[in-house]
Amino acid sequence: MSTSTGVNPIEAMNQAEQAEELAIRTTSAAPAFEATTDELKEVVSSYVVSGLWGYETTTFDNISQLAHNSVNLAQDVQGADLQIAATDHDASGEFRDGLDLLDIPVNF
Repeated sequence: MSTSTGVNPIEAMNQAEQAEELAIRTTSAAPAFEATTDELKEVVSSYVVSGLWGYETTTFDNISQLAHNSVNLAQDVQGADLQIAATDHDASGEFRDGLDLLDIPVNF
């Protein structure tokens, strides 16, 4: 856990991009998983195939939920990052005005 305060908008956007990448990779894993289970169904007994159908359905549901959550995470992080950047921008004017009154040089 970090002991610092504040958010670096660039780092936050990188986190959002990682969540987007997770969503893409998760979604693209579904066809590969389906191909694998289809091949497996061709070589196993009928007793195993029925179990594979349930496993495949549950796994597809989980993949779908993970992809959905990843998209939501990316959108939430991006939204928060944009809000933080806007707040920082709004506050910077007030901060600069205060510094001008104090006549303290600060590098921005």
